[in-house]
Amino acid sequence: MTPDEQQYDEQPTRETDVTAKGETTSLPDSADDTSPTAGDSPSPQGRVGTTLGKYKITGVLGQGGMGVVFRAYDPAIDREVAIKLLPEQLANNETVLNRFRAEVRSAGRLSHANVAAIYDVGEEGRAHYIVMELIGGGSVSDELQRHGALPVLDATRIAIDACQGLAAAHAAGLIHRDVKPANLLRAADGAVKLTDFGIAKVSSLDSSDSPHLTRTGTVVGTPHFMSPEQCQAEPVDARSDIYSLGATYYCALTGRQPYQDCDSVMQVLFAHCKKSIPDPRETNPEVPVACSEIIARAMAKDPSDRYQTAEAMLADLQAVTSTPSGETRIELPSQSGTAHPTVSSTESGPTRRRFVAVGAGVAIACLAAVVAGSWMGRDPASGSSAIAAAQGDPIDVGVLQSLSGAMSVSGASVTNATLLAIDEINEQGGLLGRPVNPIVADGRSDSDVFQREAERLISDDQVCVVFGCWTSASRKSVKPLFEQHDHLLVYPVWYEGMETSPNIVYLGAAPNQQIIPAVTWARENLGKKRFFLVGSDYVFPRAAAEIIKSQLQETDASIVDERFHPVGSSDFRSTVQAIQAAKPDMVLNLLAGDANTAFFRALREAGVSTGQTPCLSFNVGEQELRTLNAADVVGDYAAMTYFQSLDTEASRNLVERFSKKYPQRVVSDPMEAAYIGVHLWAQAVREAGSVEPKAVRRAMLNQRLTAPEGEVRIDPDTQHCFKTPRVGQIQADGQFRIVWTAPAPIAPEPYPPGRTAEDWKAFLHDLYSGWGNQWAAPRSH
Repeated sequence: MTPDEQQYDEQPTRETDVTAKGETTSLPDSADDTSPTAGDSPSPQGRVGTTLGKYKITGVLGQGGMGVVFRAYDPAIDREVAIKLLPEQLANNETVLNRFRAEVRSAGRLSHANVAAIYDVGEEGRAHYIVMELIGGGSVSDELQRHGALPVLDATRIAIDACQGLAAAHAAGLIHRDVKPANLLRAADGAVKLTDFGIAKVSSLDSSDSPHLTRTGTVVGTPHFMSPEQCQAEPVDARSDIYSLGATYYCALTGRQPYQDCDSVMQVLFAHCKKSIPDPRETNPEVPVACSEIIARAMAKDPSDRYQTAEAMLADLQAVTSTPSGETRIELPSQSGTAHPTVSSTESGPTRRRFVAVGAGVAIACLAAVVAGSWMGRDPASGSSAIAAAQGDPIDVGVLQSLSGAMSVSGASVTNATLLAIDEINEQGGLLGRPVNPIVADGRSDSDVFQREAERLISDDQVCVVFGCWTSASRKSVKPLFEQHDHLLVYPVWYEGMETSPNIVYLGAAPNQQIIPAVTWARENLGKKRFFLVGSDYVFPRAAAEIIKSQLQETDASIVDERFHPVGSSDFRSTVQAIQAAKPDMVLNLLAGDANTAFFRALREAGVSTGQTPCLSFNVGEQELRTLNAADVVGDYAAMTYFQSLDTEASRNLVERFSKKYPQRVVSDPMEAAYIGVHLWAQAVREAGSVEPKAVRRAMLNQRLTAPEGEVRIDPDTQHCFKTPRVGQIQADGQFRIVWTAPAPIAPEPYPPGRTAEDWKAFLHDLYSGWGNQWAAPRSH
């Protein structure tokens, strides 16, 4: 398919009538390429080679709910054009015909570099058509389908061009009502042109101009890009187009449609009206805060809270593109004179960003200090109306997680939680009179990359601590470096144990704080005896399987089968077939990252229900649930030491602060551990009076605090934390209902019972050597 054909090859835009009974009906879509239209008219392909008026039809460019678009040749002036033909059966519908005519009048009055030109209009028998500029560069929708999320500057330039086209349309009294990536076309010079005013509404019609284009109770538009007032069939104005452009900008920055995870059109409409505004940084952490702020304002639920004109939004978009590369602040004209967050990015490579934390104003700093001081059990300085800003040289710290690849959803979420804690420290005046400066590196879901990036953070950037790693494979790949440099890694995720290091503080659960108590709970409380184990093929799932088998040896329960897949796998058909054949009481799920999406989909498509065979997951938290189909996992279980639904004051405070900074996001177990890890480190720095790794490591052994998960303290013998095991059941809203909690925090035991420490070390050695001296199975394994 050529770019010209792609530009019009889109999903049809439908007009949906919402009836009094809450049912929906739709106007029929146009016929497909092989089916004849009403009245035995030729199919779209059948028209190729014929003429329409003076134009020779040379090809079919695409079809949508409002018409078929042909490539054609205009012999009078020797140029190629696009012709939009209203389907004959729809031309008999007076409402649709009026809307089609309004498109001609609307777009025909516009002459602007960012609006596709209308050349002619005609009728031939019952055929109604318009002749348009042929734009050969394809649509923005095509670009997103081919490449996914676009670079920030490219996405912003697209939004700028569209905004300029909208400004011209609004000045002419026109409202587009269907701004979306598919209606933004690339011209030969790379400029973006706004097209398809097929459902545009003239904002000031006189009585002779089709006064009833929209019936009462009719929703018109493309659901993922519709404003709340469109979704509710309320009157719209130019601010509705601004909302849709904000949604389009979000899509360009993330490669995802707003509210893409919704299961039905009605859920999408509800989300536009009621759910939090989507934040592109949740999907793509490389997006500057300023871009998130533009989207938040453009997509405000109340039109009065949005940009009031396209020109106002345009000024903010231009500020993003005009900011010099590496500049740490993006000043938005709409926020001139107000305190607002700043964006930072001094890049030292394609996968690395340096974040410079900057205070957001005295009032915000004071509020953060009171909240954080209260939560940490410290009283804010009495009688002080402000906190002195940190004046010394920045304290560089490393943040090393996967921001791309199979583990990117998990890694990005932990990065955000880490940065939130660092922001809070800086808002309180920093540490030792100095601001904390996070240097964020991307491990790319690859252990070798983690190793290189850890070496660079320690040797080149000379950070004093690294907060990082998710998988045990990534942690084990960097462990020798931290020991070699006598440095400090703060690790936030549950793991398989069988390890201690003087250079690592382990904030996640050890096996006796997660794996072992959860399996015991399932066996004793749910009566499960026959377990099927599925996992990703790296060290944590393999070791966890051995721990569980060792645990069950002296019981009446057993593992009936086990299957392991490479990280990032998407084909689970054979495993699901094995589950169906084994008929286990429960599946123990040790899959990591994106693999969970494919596994649960395959499980449910095969008819294996939660009621029939529930799953107990060890790598799925609130953040991972956002990538899954809720219907696939409701009723299943997960084992953690923290759930967002935990009803403690500290937990509510964390969720509130995190949601305020990152709207539309959730807090999971590793995120909470990463967050408190930063604060424990900060307490140790204050106690040591130094950021030198060895001094801070010693000071950390005495640290404790009342965390969102409960009382937490570091065990000086193992450098692991006391943790409280919990099991949660997945609910339809993406949260967990906590169904079991241990009565008190449990002391960590890095080496699980059932075997000696030497035996466990020997097991890991054999695993490592069997995989060719790496911590994940080779793809061919």
